[in-house]
Parts: sequence; structure tokens; C-alpha cells
Amino acid sequence: MRAYKTEHITNWYYGNYCVRCGRIDIDGNQGRDCYDRLRSLNNALPEELTHKEYVQYVKNKAGFCRPTPRTFHECPICKALGVPTHGK
Repeated sequence: MRAYKTEHITNWYYGNYCVRCGRIDIDGNQGRDCYDRLRSLNNALPEELTHKEYVQYVKNKAGFCRPTPRTFHECPICKALGVPTHGK
């Protein structure tokens, strides 16, 4: 696995976990607060690490960040074709 700069992984994590989970209002202050907290974690981390290491660190060490998976509504076409939905 390739290691990346922590600053880049922080931006990646924020975009893929914080924003996409739907709990952050981009126009409000909550998104900025979350981003600032993630940036403050960078001081305790090595300069470079993998995406997997960063995600594990945030989930295990950072008590403020608990992203929840997005919920998908049942698709009538998938139901008719017998395609299982995620999480069931």
C-alpha cells in the first residue's frame, strides 16, 4: 500500500466520510468544525500514512467522529428483479 501525506488524506476523509454521510451541512459551521477537528489530529500522526491507517485511527482514537453509513431506499425495480438491498 502506498503512503500519502496526512494533509491529503484528511481532505480525502472529509470528502468521502463526513460530507457523504449526510450529517454535515456544507453551508453551516458544522462542516468547518469537523474539518478543523480532523486537521488538529494531524499533529499526533506521522507525516505519511495509508488511507486504511488513517480511517482506523479516526474511528478508534477520535471520539468525535462516528460516521454512519448512508441509508438507501428500496428500489422497486431491484425488488421486482430480486436484487437484495444493502444491509439486509
